[in-house]
Amino acid sequence: MLDPLAAAGPRPPAAFAIGRMNRMTWTPFEFDEASPVDLRLPEPDATPIVVVDDEPPVLALLEKVLRREGYPVQAYASPHEALKRISEGGVALLITDIRMPAMSGLELARRALEEDPDLAVLVLTGAADTDTAVESLRLGIEDYLAKPVSVDALVESVGRALRRRSQELYRHKLEAWLRTEVDRRTEQVHRQAEELKRVSVATLSALVRTMEAKDPYLKGHSERVADLCEKMGEVLGFDEEGREELRTAGLLHDIGMIAIHESVTNKNGQLTDEEYDQVKKHVEIAANILQPLTHLGRAVEYVRGHHELLNGSGYPRGLKGDQIPLGAQIVGLAETYVSMTEDRAFRPAYAPAEALETLREGRGIWFEPRVCEALEKVLRGTRAKA
Repeated sequence: MLDPLAAAGPRPPAAFAIGRMNRMTWTPFEFDEASPVDLRLPEPDATPIVVVDDEPPVLALLEKVLRREGYPVQAYASPHEALKRISEGGVALLITDIRMPAMSGLELARRALEEDPDLAVLVLTGAADTDTAVESLRLGIEDYLAKPVSVDALVESVGRALRRRSQELYRHKLEAWLRTEVDRRTEQVHRQAEELKRVSVATLSALVRTMEAKDPYLKGHSERVADLCEKMGEVLGFDEEGREELRTAGLLHDIGMIAIHESVTNKNGQLTDEEYDQVKKHVEIAANILQPLTHLGRAVEYVRGHHELLNGSGYPRGLKGDQIPLGAQIVGLAETYVSMTEDRAFRPAYAPAEALETLREGRGIWFEPRVCEALEKVLRGTRAKA
């Protein structure tokens, strides 16, 4: 039980000051009143201490000592009544005897912590043993005090338990706020990134349309390529983000042509080897234009690789087979089909069936077979809808 000599008479001023100092550390951090997020903890008076002991003299003495230290206390001889009070919420600390006939202190602690995991718990026992100490630690009990316990030891243990609980509550509150803030900031960044992507793609697409407007044979070419890329990507199982990257690559695949002289791009006859070498540069020019726009994702690599061919005879890097990104192969085949079915100054458009038959000859040589199958499936679906 509590040491009656240590509890008798008025407390020395120094010891009382220590007790008050312990209470003053209840809130571990100070926050500006103007802060948009209130992370301050409640005042200690709002969170009472529940004391439980089946011996009335001990219970009265515990209550007296704690009240003298300035703590709000609610004392119970019945563990069941104490548990009912704890279940109502707003309790900071449970101090309980272990050996009680109605319910052991450890069982009370276990059930109380189920009601309020943030509750701090101290246990008092007149018969300390290893098993009880181990079980107390397993339950997460703050301190385990053997009777008779001195007032100083009790007050120090209470102050320590309340400080730790205060810090845990603060940590939980801060973690919850941080999770919310991180989610909010992440969503904000995503929105800004999507807006940046939308604006940059729209700007570059407008540039492509301006470039195409100079040639009546190219009007709408990039839009048609983009539509076909997106549909082929869906057939091949690309997710929404992947299909968006395909569409972007389809829209911007020829943006590098802006750097090729009009005397070459608008030539009616066959290109010379030198002129063709100039045209081939448009791929790397496009990649260099798009490379800084990291939010375009894989679309940049698709643009860079859309003139590579399965057998390694393409350009600019002569990639072959699996070295060529699947998205680049989709853009390349879509662009080839769309170009073949459009009029040019030097030839009329191929009929869709004729273009498809010609492309079949390159299946497995220039074009990945499954990409060819995706194109045919899209075209069959388009004809069926028509």
